[in-house]
Amino acid sequence: MSQYQVLFSGQISDGASQNVVMQNLARSLDLDERKVGQLFSGRTVVVKSQLSRDEALALQEQFASLGAVARVKDREPVSEPAFKVDRRVTDHTLRDITAAHQECPRCGHLQLESEFCARCGVDIATHARQSRKEDLLIAKKIREMQIKKQAHSEAITVTSSSFVSADVKLPDSSSKATGIFGKLAKKLLGK
Repeated sequence: MSQYQVLFSGQISDGASQNVVMQNLARSLDLDERKVGQLFSGRTVVVKSQLSRDEALALQEQFASLGAVARVKDREPVSEPAFKVDRRVTDHTLRDITAAHQECPRCGHLQLESEFCARCGVDIATHARQSRKEDLLIAKKIREMQIKKQAHSEAITVTSSSFVSADVKLPDSSSKATGIFGKLAKKLLGK
C-alpha cells in the first residue's frame, strides 16, 4: 500500500531565484499563477499523496531540478514504538515531582513554591504559622489531660490501698461480688 506524500513549504535551493523557480514549477506541473502562489504562501502544502516510495523520491528529485526543496513523508503506521516504554509499576502522581513543589495547607492544591496559593489565595506562611500554634495548643491540652488522668489513677490507687489496709474483705473470685462497694473494690484491685 502506498503511503508516501511529497510536501512543499516554499523553500528554494541556494542560488536560485524565487521567480524563476515559480515559473519552472508552473510550466512543469501545468499550474496557473494562483496555485503556484499557494505553493509559496509559507504554509506546508501536500503536493501529491498516496505515492510509492520510488514515486515520491522521483517527484522530490524533479522539484530539486527545478530549484525547489520538497520533503517526502512516510504515512505508514509504525509497528514498533519510537521510544522504549518502561513497564515497571510506579506511582505516577504529582507528589513524585521533587523540584520545589508544595501543597497548600488549606485546600491541598499542589503547586510550585510560592507565597500565596494559586487556587484559594491563602498566604501559605501565615497559615502554616497559625497551624503550628494550633498544633502546640492541642499538644498542651493533651499533656494536661494525660497529667489529670495520671493524677486520677494515682488517687484511685491510694484509695484502693486504704481499702485493703482497712481489712476490707473482698469476695472470692469464685463467688459473685455483691453490692456496689464489692464490685468497685474488686475492679480497683484487679481481682
